[in-house]
Amino acid sequence: MVQQDNPTYRFADFELQPDERRLLHGCDVIPLTPKVFEILRLLVERAGHAVSKDEIMAAIWPARFVAESNLTKHIWTLRQALGENEEGGRFIETVPKLGYRFVAPVTRAGPTAEASRSSASGFKEPLPVLRRERRTFFRIGALLAALVFAAGALAAWWVWSGSEPVFPWSRRAPGTAIAVFDFNNLSHDPAYAWIGPAFAEMLGTEIAAGGQLHLLPGELVRQIRGGTPDAGAGGFSPDTLTTLHRQLVVDYTVTGSYLAFDRPGKQYVRLDLTVQDARSGATVATFSRSGSPQDLPSLVAVAGADLRKHLHVVPQSAGEMRQTANARPPSADVMRRLGFALDALHRYDSARARDELLQAVADAPDYAPSYVYLAKAWSALGYDQKALATSEQAAAHSAGLPQAMRLNIEAQSYEAQFNWPKAIAALRELAALQPDEAETQFELAHVLLSAGKVTDAQDVLGALRKRGEPTTSDPRLELADADVAAAKDDSKTRIEHARRALQLAEARDATGLKADAELVLGVALPAAEANIAEAMLERALADYRRVSNPRGEAAVHLNVGNLLSYTQPKRARVEYEESLAQFQNMGDQNGVASAYSDLANILWASGDRDGAEAAVRNVLRIRRETSSLVGQAWALTALAIAEADERASDESISNFREAAALDASAGAHSHRGFTLSSLADILRLRGDFTQAQLACIEARGEYARVKDTANSINADYECALISRDRGDLASVTPVLERARNMAALSGDTESLVNANLTEGEITMEQGHWLEAAKLLDAAQKQAAAADLKTGEAVAVSLLAKCYSALGKAAERDTAISHAANLRSAMTERQEVMQVDVALTELRGETGNSAEAISKLQSMATDARARRWPGWALEAELAELHVLKRTGQRASALALRARVAGEARRQGFGWVLERVAR
Repeated sequence: MVQQDNPTYRFADFELQPDERRLLHGCDVIPLTPKVFEILRLLVERAGHAVSKDEIMAAIWPARFVAESNLTKHIWTLRQALGENEEGGRFIETVPKLGYRFVAPVTRAGPTAEASRSSASGFKEPLPVLRRERRTFFRIGALLAALVFAAGALAAWWVWSGSEPVFPWSRRAPGTAIAVFDFNNLSHDPAYAWIGPAFAEMLGTEIAAGGQLHLLPGELVRQIRGGTPDAGAGGFSPDTLTTLHRQLVVDYTVTGSYLAFDRPGKQYVRLDLTVQDARSGATVATFSRSGSPQDLPSLVAVAGADLRKHLHVVPQSAGEMRQTANARPPSADVMRRLGFALDALHRYDSARARDELLQAVADAPDYAPSYVYLAKAWSALGYDQKALATSEQAAAHSAGLPQAMRLNIEAQSYEAQFNWPKAIAALRELAALQPDEAETQFELAHVLLSAGKVTDAQDVLGALRKRGEPTTSDPRLELADADVAAAKDDSKTRIEHARRALQLAEARDATGLKADAELVLGVALPAAEANIAEAMLERALADYRRVSNPRGEAAVHLNVGNLLSYTQPKRARVEYEESLAQFQNMGDQNGVASAYSDLANILWASGDRDGAEAAVRNVLRIRRETSSLVGQAWALTALAIAEADERASDESISNFREAAALDASAGAHSHRGFTLSSLADILRLRGDFTQAQLACIEARGEYARVKDTANSINADYECALISRDRGDLASVTPVLERARNMAALSGDTESLVNANLTEGEITMEQGHWLEAAKLLDAAQKQAAAADLKTGEAVAVSLLAKCYSALGKAAERDTAISHAANLRSAMTERQEVMQVDVALTELRGETGNSAEAISKLQSMATDARARRWPGWALEAELAELHVLKRTGQRASALALRARVAGEARRQGFGWVLERVAR
């Protein structure tokens, strides 16, 4: 009887047989692709526990960039195979903002244990596939790929909360929606550019006070209008009003102009306003006043009262009037600062807005609206901690404002703190205060999604749909539903909602929302439709340009780069550079850091190590400047990995340790495990086995804290390699065997190559040439099929040594030639050294031994200069082989003694064992 290594799992009418790679439903075999099968096995083995998306992708696609949509597609396929709908049900539950949980009761049966129910203690954790110990490229590639995921998340955030407010024009009742348009500066003097934005913003506050009129935010109006002609002296033409009514579903428009001029000893400003009915084209009211710039705050109050009167709005109570007065700028100087800041924000110049607002805060430290705009400017610049502190100041000074404004400020402050329960409570209170305001419901749905309450968000949006028109024809409602589908990993439904949003935006000629929908589609479409996705992103780019939205343009460039990064890296690099330039122009540090991280990935892959390192250093500088602990940790780890592939310096060790400390402060346990595992690898390379072992043990502990078994094998593997280098091969073999089995089962070619390479090298050094040749030949073929040039080069160079030992001269020479060709495209120095040592040893045995010996000696010297004593000893071992096989006995004996002494002194037991052999 053959002992069964893997248990059998049973749930409902299904039986999962991992060792047979079979899923049974009754007597029927359910066909599954290899990766779908592995996802099912991972979820079932962890039944009852949440498994993060990162953990699944690390286990199923280790050390390789895979778009999240790929995982979503596999989950959808798995649900279909189990008979679930796309939202899940009795088997797989989506854990919002995290991953998935297998919720059906599972029993386990095996050869040595009785069947048992899954519980908190769970089953044997799945074993992820291993990386080869020195695959530095894959380490930094995986690290930077995580930043690519971050860029994708950033793009989604722009669609939700970029410069435009969320769902701004779905309104409470017919006849109450009003839009205030930018005022024309008839003096054309930049010194007075502040008057229009400031007056329009404050006038909107006056009009909307009391909640009887529904004000469309000016930012949305600018985005939706696109190419709509500017209003003339008497307002919009009838045709333009008809267009605006269709685009914005607006009832009234407010347009105007102002002229600033000087009279002897005094400045004057003349304001002219026009209110029009967008449905009939009739002029409802006009307003014309003159005064000094110092009179503008009072002119706002007069104009607001006049317009409310003409629109038949019930006058405010005394208490409401006091609260509205508190929302006005306390002085003309503060209003001027706010006006310049608003003008800068409209132009995506957040740095200039920040500078003006800082002065406004200094001039009036108790005026809450200044803090609100300042928080927005800090956030747009990527300074999240400063945005948080500023939003808290806004909330602290909001007591005397209108209740609706105060609750909005509170909700925004809690959102900045990621205090979702309090943000939700504030928005629910605001919704109760204004039950007919759709915008509040939309914002509530957004916050519920952020809090992971997907069902609650879906309920809020469902209630809005029941209101009928115009809400149901609002493209933003469809985009909201698309984000709900994304939170549920339902890519098919997400795409459907995005397409519906695009149709609705096109029907309204809403160019900005067309771009938003096109961006979502370009990101959401599956890999099989890459050409369509690219075309959709190009359309989004053109539409963002039409509405002068550089942030949207930068997001598109970033996502086009991600789309092309593996198929057209040169084009991807151009897209990243364009995105970087736009983010820099806007001063958006988060965007700049994301673009630099993507550039680093492309530069590293193309062999531009210096460029990649410079890009990562820029990421680190930005993350330090913006006080992002997690961002600093990622950048430091990437930098340390790049440095260590050049030289295992004290600086690289210091960067690893600093990154680990930052991870500890941020509570990023999985990444801290990765950082410590990488540190252990470099310490082992330096021959500091004691510290390497301590780092491995600590890494294991970090993974255990969050039950990240998919990645914890990295720490186990590093610990096994430390034991190997010390000479304890018994600790290595079982890990490699499990790794190869898991790689074969999951269909992960890259990890299978790495496992076969490592075991093949050990087997070869033990003198089992035929067995080693089989392992290395398999690794070479697997690497070639997957286009893994580095892995193929290492496998072929080692295979050439096996052929030489087996007396297969023709095969050896062919392998040497092939390895040399592959080596010319390699950029990782450690991998290059391994290939060079093997090829130089072979050439020394078959050609000019003196030249080979000289070259190997130079390699050993270079390795010691790089603080790679293990590689120095490997080069000297190769020299020893050449000396021995070319009959240089005396030199061989002397070198043998020297290498043995050095290996013994530094604790390289595996080298010592091979020298003795």
